[in-house]
Amino acid sequence: MRDVAEVAGVSPSTASRVLNGDGRGVREELRIRVLAVADALGYVSNQAARALRGRRSGVVLLASDPRTASIAAMAAGMEEAGRERGVAVSITAVGPDTEAHLAALRILRGLRPIALVVTSASFVGTESTRILQELEAAEREGVHIVFIGEHDYAFPSVRFDDVAIGHAVAAHMATLGRARPAVLTSQGHPAVEARTRGFLAGLGAAGYDAASIAVESSPVTRAGGNASTGRLLRRREKPDMILAGNDLLAIGALHALRDAGLEAPRDVALSGVDDIPIARDLTPSLTTVSLPFDDAGRAALALALDTSNRSDIHLDSTIVVRESTRG
Repeated sequence: MRDVAEVAGVSPSTASRVLNGDGRGVREELRIRVLAVADALGYVSNQAARALRGRRSGVVLLASDPRTASIAAMAAGMEEAGRERGVAVSITAVGPDTEAHLAALRILRGLRPIALVVTSASFVGTESTRILQELEAAEREGVHIVFIGEHDYAFPSVRFDDVAIGHAVAAHMATLGRARPAVLTSQGHPAVEARTRGFLAGLGAAGYDAASIAVESSPVTRAGGNASTGRLLRRREKPDMILAGNDLLAIGALHALRDAGLEAPRDVALSGVDDIPIARDLTPSLTTVSLPFDDAGRAALALALDTSNRSDIHLDSTIVVRESTRG
């Protein structure tokens, strides 16, 4: 920083203010000069030193599995928005269980990020009370906590209206003239549970008897959807339409139908939610709901940087009708 100040012809304190993002009181021509010199000299701020001085940097996205299409899209949106705002964005896999979550959170607290963005699905299968306590401790230390997805905690969130999404899917499926609906869900997964409530309410509003709707629960994986659909197909009254809580469950269902010698939509109409990239490339292509995960990442970054804003941001979704419910 002293080198940057000397070459730019400014005081070290002026260079420090500009390079640490606080250019108040610095003339625009000096700010531009300092940034140009820093770029020419390859200056990179010492984030460890900033943390020791009590300064915060970076926003971290926490996810149980960063490899999923939805999380990857959220991360891309956050990173793009962060680049525009001059904020580094990183993603941390918090692991599959409670202890792994807690260990990751404690390390992150020591790194003093500006904010943690938490995907609500990352809580699935964990002792959420203990993780919540760790998040509350981080917030008391000055870390802004933001969620993406459904949750019941006192943190601001970027939300999709999952109940309304489920209701809209049910309204579409009810137009197909099928008599025996079934639902694939996942207990403990906030978004999928909310969509299931929407499925059941929407089917009930369309005249289906709620007591006759078969509901099977499994982990949110292709294997889970396959196993759940296998159980449905062993029932005396086999379903002729299946509403899956997300696309992975629907893909598993599609494989189970093929294994049983059935076809979608001829024998069973099938729908999912999320519109992951592979959904359009399946045979048949999957009717689903397109969610703006990239926009969710951008909105979460904005919410994370606005520490005065405790209001939720609600994003819209769109039903995409494809071959799995046509005909």
